[in-house]
Amino acid sequence: MPESEYQKKYALTCFHDGECPICNIEIDVMKRLDKQKNIKWVDISKEQAMLNHAGLSYEQAMKKMYVLDQHNNVMLSGVDGFLQIWKKLPYYRQLAVIIERLPFLVPILKIFYRIFARYRLVLTGKTKRST
Repeated sequence: MPESEYQKKYALTCFHDGECPICNIEIDVMKRLDKQKNIKWVDISKEQAMLNHAGLSYEQAMKKMYVLDQHNNVMLSGVDGFLQIWKKLPYYRQLAVIIERLPFLVPILKIFYRIFARYRLVLTGKTKRST
């Protein structure tokens, strides 16, 4: 698909670890809610070409979730990425508004996300890339 069509079709591209059982719980819920197909869901364990196209290495993408805002050509990560995804989904949309309106909440969530991202491989037993 030509890049211009791709950009029109998806507002966001979410790069996630499809081999992480903890991550998949949340991603699967969000995929089901994405009935408008605003988000391209890219499993980094299977789609290396998409990572390369976005300028991300597998190692970078394993450290935290990345979200490409197609319309503004901006790469976001972690909590900032989640907030953009949530704004495109029913139910989560209201949560994103509440989080952004409470100035102390985003920094707290970022701390918790950094801790989770740092230890998620240990928690899931995944130590390296599956082939």
